[in-house]
Amino acid sequence: MNDNDLHSIFTQQRQCDHEHAPVWQPELLHRPLKSQRHSLRWLPVSLATACVIAIALFFADSPKHDAKLSELPPLLDSPPGELFASLEPSFTAFDAPSDFLLPTHINLHIP
Repeated sequence: MNDNDLHSIFTQQRQCDHEHAPVWQPELLHRPLKSQRHSLRWLPVSLATACVIAIALFFADSPKHDAKLSELPPLLDSPPGELFASLEPSFTAFDAPSDFLLPTHINLHIP
């Protein structure tokens, strides 16, 4: 292909584009805009629904259980001892099996 062939192909394509282009309608520019009321149409419905849900949640009867004093666990009946002594060691506490090989001045224990 040489430049003349390309020129004729582009000219033909341009002509085809002009034939299939939509018709320009300048009256659409001067037409008054439609009001944007379709988005506000659902506002009262959504507000009413939210109010109904809020009122339903407010007045919903949740089962209430009045705890009696005899059902409460004892508060200070445990034997005296170190705080949290009954708990297992933390899973993050790790002593390597080879720690005994290190000298004692290097073996640090971070709380």
